[in-house]
Amino acid sequence: MRFVVIDFEATCDEPHNPSPQEIIEFPAVLVDPGGPLDAAEFHTFVRPVVHPQLTRFCVELTGAAQHEVDAAPTFPEVLTQFGAWWRECADGALVVTCGDWDLGSLLRRQCAQHSLPLPAWAARWANLKWVYARTVSGATDRVGMSEMAAQLSVRTVGRLHSGIDDARNIARVLRKLIDLGARVTSTRNEEPRAELKPGDWLCAAPGCGSHNFAHRDKCYDCGAQRSGTMMTTTGMMKRGDWLCPQCGEHNFARRDVCFGCRRKR
Repeated sequence: MRFVVIDFEATCDEPHNPSPQEIIEFPAVLVDPGGPLDAAEFHTFVRPVVHPQLTRFCVELTGAAQHEVDAAPTFPEVLTQFGAWWRECADGALVVTCGDWDLGSLLRRQCAQHSLPLPAWAARWANLKWVYARTVSGATDRVGMSEMAAQLSVRTVGRLHSGIDDARNIARVLRKLIDLGARVTSTRNEEPRAELKPGDWLCAAPGCGSHNFAHRDKCYDCGAQRSGTMMTTTGMMKRGDWLCPQCGEHNFARRDVCFGCRRKR
Protein backbone atom coordinates (compact mmCIF):
# COMPACT_ATOMS: atom_id res chain seq x y z
CA MET A 1 0.00 0.00 0.00
CA ARG A 2 1.06 3.58 -0.65
CA PHE A 3 0.63 6.43 1.82
CA VAL A 4 0.24 10.21 1.64
CA VAL A 5 1.62 12.20 4.57
CA ILE A 6 -0.30 15.43 5.23
CA ASP A 7 0.66 18.05 7.80
CA PHE A 8 -1.30 21.31 7.63
CA GLU A 9 -0.20 24.63 9.08
CA ALA A 10 -2.95 27.02 10.14
CA THR A 11 -3.53 30.55 11.40
CA CYS A 12 -2.57 30.63 15.06
CA ASP A 13 -1.76 32.88 17.99
CA GLU A 14 -1.08 32.78 21.71
CA PRO A 15 -2.65 32.50 24.20
CA HIS A 16 -5.66 31.63 21.99
CA ASN A 17 -5.98 30.72 18.33
CA PRO A 18 -8.17 32.85 16.03
CA SER A 19 -11.64 31.55 15.29
CA PRO A 20 -11.98 30.03 12.84
CA GLN A 21 -8.52 28.68 12.27
CA GLU A 22 -7.73 28.48 8.57
CA ILE A 23 -5.22 26.36 6.68
CA ILE A 24 -2.30 28.44 5.41
CA GLU A 25 -0.02 25.64 4.13
CA PHE A 26 -1.16 22.44 2.43
CA PRO A 27 1.70 19.93 1.98
CA ALA A 28 1.50 16.27 1.01
CA VAL A 29 4.24 13.70 0.46
CA LEU A 30 3.56 10.39 -1.27
CA VAL A 31 5.31 7.44 0.38
CA ASP A 32 5.74 4.30 -1.70
CA PRO A 33 7.50 1.70 0.50
CA GLY A 34 8.98 0.06 -2.57
CA GLY A 35 9.89 3.27 -4.37
CA PRO A 36 12.13 6.34 -3.99
CA LEU A 37 12.27 8.42 -0.80
CA ASP A 38 9.93 11.15 -2.05
CA ALA A 39 7.78 9.51 -4.70
CA ALA A 40 5.77 12.70 -5.33
CA GLU A 41 4.85 15.89 -3.50
CA PHE A 42 2.07 18.44 -3.46
CA HIS A 43 2.68 21.81 -1.82
CA THR A 44 1.08 25.22 -1.78
CA PHE A 45 0.36 28.02 0.63
CA VAL A 46 -3.29 28.89 1.18
CA ARG A 47 -4.78 32.38 1.49
CA PRO A 48 -6.94 32.75 4.63
CA VAL A 49 -10.09 34.82 4.12
CA VAL A 50 -11.47 35.43 7.62
CA HIS A 51 -8.17 36.40 9.23
CA PRO A 52 -5.98 37.31 6.22
CA GLN A 53 -3.29 39.01 8.34
CA LEU A 54 -0.94 36.49 9.94
CA THR A 55 0.00 37.15 13.54
CA ARG A 56 3.63 37.62 14.51
CA PHE A 57 3.39 34.38 16.51
CA CYS A 58 2.16 32.49 13.42
CA VAL A 59 4.93 33.84 11.17
CA GLU A 60 7.64 33.00 13.70
CA LEU A 61 6.23 29.53 14.37
CA THR A 62 5.53 28.35 10.83
CA GLY A 63 7.97 30.41 8.77
CA ALA A 64 5.14 31.35 6.40
CA ALA A 65 5.52 34.90 5.08
CA GLN A 66 2.62 37.30 4.65
CA HIS A 67 3.39 37.83 0.96
CA GLU A 68 3.31 34.05 0.39
CA VAL A 69 -0.21 33.60 1.73
CA ASP A 70 -1.40 36.85 0.11
CA ALA A 71 -0.40 35.49 -3.31
CA ALA A 72 -1.75 31.99 -2.68
CA PRO A 73 -5.05 30.50 -3.86
CA THR A 74 -7.97 30.17 -1.43
CA PHE A 75 -8.88 26.89 0.26
CA PRO A 76 -11.60 25.84 -2.25
CA GLU A 77 -9.13 26.33 -5.11
CA VAL A 78 -6.41 24.39 -3.30
CA LEU A 79 -8.77 21.53 -2.48
CA THR A 80 -9.61 21.23 -6.19
CA GLN A 81 -5.90 21.28 -7.11
CA PHE A 82 -5.11 18.63 -4.52
CA GLY A 83 -7.97 16.45 -5.73
CA ALA A 84 -6.45 16.45 -9.22
CA TRP A 85 -2.99 15.62 -7.80
CA TRP A 86 -4.50 12.80 -5.73
CA ARG A 87 -6.22 11.22 -8.73
CA GLU A 88 -3.00 11.37 -10.76
CA CYS A 89 -0.44 10.40 -8.13
CA ALA A 90 -2.06 8.83 -5.07
CA ASP A 91 -5.33 7.12 -5.95
CA GLY A 92 -5.98 4.31 -3.46
CA ALA A 93 -3.41 5.57 -0.93
CA LEU A 94 -4.02 5.99 2.82
CA VAL A 95 -3.43 9.37 4.44
CA VAL A 96 -0.99 9.44 7.37
CA THR A 97 -0.95 12.32 9.86
CA CYS A 98 0.98 13.02 13.06
CA GLY A 99 -2.10 13.11 15.31
CA ASP A 100 -5.81 13.33 14.52
CA TRP A 101 -6.15 17.12 14.42
CA ASP A 102 -5.35 17.70 10.74
CA LEU A 103 -8.13 15.52 9.30
CA GLY A 104 -10.26 14.91 12.37
CA SER A 105 -10.74 18.58 13.26
CA LEU A 106 -9.13 21.27 11.08
CA LEU A 107 -10.01 19.98 7.60
CA ARG A 108 -13.60 19.24 8.61
CA ARG A 109 -14.10 22.73 10.01
CA GLN A 110 -12.44 24.30 6.97
CA CYS A 111 -14.73 22.39 4.58
CA ALA A 112 -17.77 23.40 6.63
CA GLN A 113 -16.62 27.03 6.59
CA HIS A 114 -16.71 27.01 2.79
CA SER A 115 -19.81 24.76 2.52
CA LEU A 116 -17.76 22.04 0.84
CA PRO A 117 -18.25 18.28 1.24
CA LEU A 118 -15.46 16.39 2.95
CA PRO A 119 -13.38 14.74 0.21
CA ALA A 120 -13.39 10.95 0.06
CA TRP A 121 -9.64 10.70 0.70
CA ALA A 122 -10.15 12.36 4.12
CA ALA A 123 -12.65 9.82 5.44
CA ARG A 124 -9.94 7.65 7.00
CA TRP A 125 -6.34 8.06 8.03
CA ALA A 126 -3.54 6.51 10.07
CA ASN A 127 -2.38 8.44 13.12
CA LEU A 128 1.40 7.98 13.12
CA LYS A 129 1.52 8.40 16.89
CA TRP A 130 -0.60 5.28 17.32
CA VAL A 131 1.47 3.38 14.75
CA TYR A 132 4.60 4.35 16.66
CA ALA A 133 3.12 3.40 20.04
CA ARG A 134 2.14 -0.07 18.94
CA THR A 135 5.39 -0.73 17.05
CA VAL A 136 8.12 0.52 19.41
CA SER A 137 8.45 -1.29 22.72
CA GLY A 138 7.62 0.93 25.71
CA ALA A 139 6.48 3.86 23.53
CA THR A 140 3.28 5.87 23.99
CA ASP A 141 1.20 8.04 21.68
CA ARG A 142 2.02 11.15 23.75
CA VAL A 143 4.96 12.04 21.56
CA GLY A 144 5.73 14.47 18.76
CA MET A 145 7.43 14.00 15.41
CA SER A 146 10.82 15.20 16.65
CA GLU A 147 10.79 12.77 19.58
CA MET A 148 9.82 9.87 17.32
CA ALA A 149 12.59 10.75 14.86
CA ALA A 150 15.19 10.96 17.63
CA GLN A 151 14.10 7.66 19.16
CA LEU A 152 14.30 5.94 15.77
CA SER A 153 17.58 7.66 14.76
CA VAL A 154 15.89 9.27 11.77
CA ARG A 155 17.67 12.36 10.46
CA THR A 156 15.29 15.29 10.05
CA VAL A 157 15.54 18.09 7.48
CA GLY A 158 14.38 21.71 7.35
CA ARG A 159 12.64 23.58 10.16
CA LEU A 160 10.05 22.44 12.65
CA HIS A 161 6.48 23.67 11.93
CA SER A 162 7.18 24.30 8.27
CA GLY A 163 4.38 22.24 6.74
CA ILE A 164 6.37 20.77 3.87
CA ASP A 165 9.44 20.07 6.03
CA ASP A 166 7.28 18.42 8.71
CA ALA A 167 5.55 16.30 6.06
CA ARG A 168 8.91 15.15 4.67
CA ASN A 169 10.16 14.29 8.14
CA ILE A 170 6.96 12.45 9.06
CA ALA A 171 7.41 10.49 5.82
CA ARG A 172 10.93 9.51 6.94
CA VAL A 173 9.62 8.35 10.32
CA LEU A 174 6.87 6.40 8.57
CA ARG A 175 9.38 4.63 6.33
CA LYS A 176 11.49 3.70 9.35
CA LEU A 177 8.47 2.25 11.14
CA ILE A 178 7.53 0.27 8.03
CA ASP A 179 11.09 -1.10 7.94
CA LEU A 180 10.59 -2.18 11.56
CA GLY A 181 7.48 -4.12 10.55
CA ALA A 182 4.81 -1.60 11.52
CA ARG A 183 1.23 -2.30 10.51
CA VAL A 184 -0.04 0.96 9.02
CA THR A 185 -3.82 0.90 8.78
CA SER A 186 -6.62 3.36 9.39
CA THR A 187 -6.71 4.25 13.08
CA ARG A 188 -9.80 6.46 12.94
CA ASN A 189 -12.32 5.24 15.55
CA GLU A 190 -10.21 2.14 16.14
CA GLU A 191 -8.05 3.38 19.01
CA PRO A 192 -9.00 4.90 22.37
CA ARG A 193 -8.29 8.54 23.10
CA ALA A 194 -5.12 9.46 24.89
CA GLU A 195 -5.62 8.94 28.61
CA LEU A 196 -7.28 11.85 30.39
CA LYS A 197 -5.38 12.69 33.54
CA PRO A 198 -7.27 14.18 36.54
CA GLY A 199 -8.53 17.64 35.59
CA ASP A 200 -8.06 17.18 31.84
CA TRP A 201 -11.16 17.88 29.75
CA LEU A 202 -12.60 17.38 26.29
CA CYS A 203 -13.99 20.47 24.60
CA ALA A 204 -17.79 20.35 24.49
CA ALA A 205 -18.06 22.82 21.58
CA PRO A 206 -19.95 21.38 18.57
CA GLY A 207 -17.60 19.60 16.17
CA CYS A 208 -14.53 19.92 18.40
CA GLY A 209 -14.00 17.47 21.29
CA SER A 210 -10.28 18.23 21.58
CA HIS A 211 -8.37 16.97 24.61
CA ASN A 212 -7.20 19.86 26.82
CA PHE A 213 -4.87 19.73 29.80
CA ALA A 214 -6.19 20.77 33.20
CA HIS A 215 -4.48 24.19 33.26
CA ARG A 216 -6.33 25.45 30.17
CA ASP A 217 -9.41 27.67 30.52
CA LYS A 218 -10.00 27.74 26.76
CA CYS A 219 -9.75 24.97 24.19
CA TYR A 220 -6.33 25.01 22.52
CA ASP A 221 -7.96 24.03 19.22
CA CYS A 222 -11.19 25.99 18.71
CA GLY A 223 -10.77 28.58 21.49
CA ALA A 224 -14.10 27.76 23.16
CA GLN A 225 -14.32 28.78 26.82
CA ARG A 226 -14.19 26.00 29.39
CA SER A 227 -17.67 25.97 30.89
CA GLY A 228 -19.10 24.79 34.17
CA THR A 229 -19.23 21.28 32.77
CA MET A 230 -16.62 19.21 31.00
CA MET A 231 -17.09 16.40 28.55
CA THR A 232 -15.05 13.32 29.37
CA THR A 233 -14.94 9.99 27.58
CA THR A 234 -17.79 8.90 29.86
CA GLY A 235 -20.03 11.94 29.45
CA MET A 236 -20.55 15.41 30.93
CA MET A 237 -18.42 16.18 33.97
CA LYS A 238 -19.57 18.87 36.40
CA ARG A 239 -17.24 20.92 38.56
CA GLY A 240 -16.19 18.90 41.59
CA ASP A 241 -16.44 15.62 39.73
CA TRP A 242 -13.18 13.75 39.42
CA LEU A 243 -11.42 11.15 37.32
CA CYS A 244 -9.86 8.27 39.21
CA PRO A 245 -6.07 8.34 38.71
CA GLN A 246 -5.99 4.53 38.92
CA CYS A 247 -8.76 3.41 36.57
CA GLY A 248 -9.81 6.68 34.91
CA GLU A 249 -13.45 6.31 35.94
CA HIS A 250 -15.66 9.40 36.14
CA ASN A 251 -16.88 9.95 39.72
CA PHE A 252 -19.43 12.45 41.03
CA ALA A 253 -18.22 15.15 43.43
CA ARG A 254 -19.91 13.55 46.44
CA ARG A 255 -17.86 10.36 46.16
CA ASP A 256 -14.76 9.88 48.30
CA VAL A 257 -14.09 6.42 46.86
CA CYS A 258 -14.04 5.49 43.16
CA PHE A 259 -17.10 3.47 42.31
CA GLY A 260 -15.12 1.59 39.66
CA CYS A 261 -12.00 0.35 41.46
CA ARG A 262 -12.74 1.52 45.05
CA ARG A 263 -9.57 3.62 45.26
CA LYS A 264 -9.81 6.52 47.71
CA ARG A 265 -9.99 10.00 46.25
